Amino acid sequence: MQRIFYHRLFIAFAFLSISLTSFSQKKQLDHSVYDDWKSLRDISISHDGRFVNAIISPQEGDSTLYIRNLKTGKELKIHRVNKYTLSPEGKFTIGLLKAPFSETRQAKIKKKKADDFPKDSLVIVNNEMFSVYKIADIKSYSAPAEPASHIAYKKTEPKDTTKKSSKPKDLLIIRNLNTFTEDTINNSKEFTFSKFGNSLVVAVEPEKNDSTDTHKVLFFDLKNGTKKQISSEKMEYKSFVFDELGNQLVYLATKDTSKTEQKVFDIRYFNNGLDSAVILASKTSKGLPKNWIFNENSHPSFSKNGERILIGAAPKQAPKDTTIVDFETATLDIWHWRDPIVQPQQLSQLRNELRRTYRGIIFPNRPNEFIPLANEQMPNISVSDEGNGRFALLTSNLPYELESQWDISAKADAWIYDLQTNQLHEIAKPILGRPQISPSGDFTYWWNAKEKQWFAFDNLGKKTISLTKEIPVNFWNEKNDTPSEPGSYGIAAWGQDDKFVLINDAFDIWKIDPTGKLKPENITRNVGRTDSITFRYINTDPEKRFIEPKDILLLSAFDNKTKEGGFYTLRQQGRNPLTKRELDKFGYSSVNKAKNADVYVFQKSNFNTSPDLYVTQNLWKSAQKLTDINPQMRDYNWGTAEMFEWTTFDGKPSKGILYKPENFDPNKKYPLMIYFYEQHSDDLYQYFTPAPSRSTVNIPFFVSRGYVVFTPDIHYGVGKPGPDAYNYVVSAAQSLAKNSWIDSENMAIQGQSWGGYQVAYIITQTDMFKAAGAGAPVSNMTSAYGGIRWDSGRSRQFQYEQTQSRIGATMSDSLQLYIDNSPLFFSDKVNTPLLIMHNDNDGAVPWYQGIEYFMSLRRLGKPVWMLQYNKEAHNLIHRRNAKDLSIRLQQFFDHYLKGAPAPVWMTRGLPAIEKGKSWGYELEETK
Repeated sequence: MQRIFYHRLFIAFAFLSISLTSFSQKKQLDHSVYDDWKSLRDISISHDGRFVNAIISPQEGDSTLYIRNLKTGKELKIHRVNKYTLSPEGKFTIGLLKAPFSETRQAKIKKKKADDFPKDSLVIVNNEMFSVYKIADIKSYSAPAEPASHIAYKKTEPKDTTKKSSKPKDLLIIRNLNTFTEDTINNSKEFTFSKFGNSLVVAVEPEKNDSTDTHKVLFFDLKNGTKKQISSEKMEYKSFVFDELGNQLVYLATKDTSKTEQKVFDIRYFNNGLDSAVILASKTSKGLPKNWIFNENSHPSFSKNGERILIGAAPKQAPKDTTIVDFETATLDIWHWRDPIVQPQQLSQLRNELRRTYRGIIFPNRPNEFIPLANEQMPNISVSDEGNGRFALLTSNLPYELESQWDISAKADAWIYDLQTNQLHEIAKPILGRPQISPSGDFTYWWNAKEKQWFAFDNLGKKTISLTKEIPVNFWNEKNDTPSEPGSYGIAAWGQDDKFVLINDAFDIWKIDPTGKLKPENITRNVGRTDSITFRYINTDPEKRFIEPKDILLLSAFDNKTKEGGFYTLRQQGRNPLTKRELDKFGYSSVNKAKNADVYVFQKSNFNTSPDLYVTQNLWKSAQKLTDINPQMRDYNWGTAEMFEWTTFDGKPSKGILYKPENFDPNKKYPLMIYFYEQHSDDLYQYFTPAPSRSTVNIPFFVSRGYVVFTPDIHYGVGKPGPDAYNYVVSAAQSLAKNSWIDSENMAIQGQSWGGYQVAYIITQTDMFKAAGAGAPVSNMTSAYGGIRWDSGRSRQFQYEQTQSRIGATMSDSLQLYIDNSPLFFSDKVNTPLLIMHNDNDGAVPWYQGIEYFMSLRRLGKPVWMLQYNKEAHNLIHRRNAKDLSIRLQQFFDHYLKGAPAPVWMTRGLPAIEKGKSWGYELEETK
């Protein structure tokens, strides 16, 4: 027996040795892995639940179309498809087969002309048999929202080599998927399918030297296989829109073919029973205000039932004076103290303002009549019941634009317009919130942050009630820690015919009668609050606007204690309507349900599990994994995620996530990287893709390479954001440093934007960190307060008085708070080497904030570097720059925390004369 025991023990140790050897041989992540790391997108499922489609995308390279037959288990992968359409019944998949990435890349390198680039193809898949048909050399394709039998694609006809000046024409080809027949249209400019693919319209506009064709509009009845010319004048035709059934068509037309700033259009209408289109409205239409026109931005649309056409009109803009010589006139912006919004914001919004129209209604059976609804005083409109309804909500925030410079709280004047009686009724001036109209239009509702309640206005009875006042729980965000009024937890959904509204509290969902007659009901039976689970309704049908009585609701579930995620279902009747379906140590996303079957597909992942595609056909009693998109992940040393709790300097309990290498050895010491931005603990089961950094350290990358990474929660008061960050981050670092496996001599901090500011502040208060990285940091609140967010053109004052910067007062009232929280004024206290990234096209934090800090530290002889990516944004947009930043972040932190040789860009810099010739990655040789 003893010999058997030792023999088995020897075998066990042998296997353990083999597994440890295999484990130790796992590779570290490096910068070469990014491009081929994949993700899933564009997930869809056929209405009957038989077929699931998705695109598997590498970060750089050729995507793959994935098709799965859930009934047979067979699957098909087609490489290089990056866009597809799945027919509702699942019979066909139509995709765009892109030219190989490598060939396109070479064409760019060789600077070939667009016509000489590698061509794409069209791929048509019969999903029933997985047969694949390809059509080469196409430019694009289009399909109805719910394709039944036809698609259209464009390709360029072969060039006529016998004619030197011959320019190849684009051909529009309409293909019947069932019969394989095709119809070819020359000189097509614009074309549109009806929603269900039973109709198609094509605008034809021949080139100037083409005498073989004329301007026209063609209507195709695809169901009956007929074609009709419905317009034939020499005009520009655009903005074609069908009604829901595809029998009615509306579009814009103008004879003005010159390149003027603003053309005048008329409105054309066609019904499948007519011989040709008719003029439905024009600039002379009754009801159109004086000097108003229909222009190219009028964008008509049908109401859901097709009985109304909603369309925009606008005052005709004054033409530009062409007698003025540009190079002899001044170019400037005049900032006026009475302007409702400042010039940069006006310029940011200029394009939208020039394109602004005001919606009204045209009836197909009442030609040459326009019913104006919105106007310059009431510019925003929402017509209830998808355009069919009796009521229209009109709102305006124009009277409150000036104060929005410092006050971010929502305010709007609101009116309700009764389309049945043609009466306008004022709801309130102002409403403290953002009013919306209910699906059927019976109510206008809004969140009043000041009173911390939901309100509803009865559009017919003309009375306002509080929906939540009598309910003994809070509907406002109790975790709000900015000096502003708290937001709500949101509306879940409305019931059919506006009979009820579902409103979220922090945990549960309440069913509330908007008339106030019935008592509110907690439909999740207080399970959420009792068990600390947050329930939220998931609408799995994008076209579904309300909940019907027999619907079983799918709820997402998040356990606030364990951070586990999953799903519950909720019946609307019965003694125990709430049923747990899945709650596990994963995050779930991309939930799709078959329209006519209880088949759900979804993504599932956690920190060390790549997000793959799963299906359940029995409400999570079981689930089948369909894909394995990143098998290479098993070859790399990854990591683990766990919750870490500690007590802050002021005695408050807090928590964060601690990431350790997969091969973690408690007998070793590990350098510590602390990354932070607000709160992270709810992300315990979140997956992070190894990817080039847009601004922050990539957690799996650094963990794989032997770092321990920590992401703490930070909670704030008002008036001391810097000290609050110090309180949480430094106390966490000290608590972690008590562990023998943390190398307390080699700890670093890194953050971006708000996190970058906190990094910049913390290093003025402590020398405990060996290195620090700050992306786009505010360093001087006294100058940042008066700055501009250049993306939006907005003043930055509201940030400090009401939102993230959390000062909670104007600078004129509390100057000392702005100084005390500004790292710049304490630059002399900094002894930590700092790497700043701040880019010259940053639209969120003014670029000069990074410059101010850099210049101050440089003047004091402190070790500081600033990476300024040319014409780049707040977070890097261009992948080539993100790859560069990733390399520099690794080199910087490896040098200070691991003792790696410093690269040339750190030791000697990179002079402007070497820009574009050298990048300074090479390591400085040690003597």
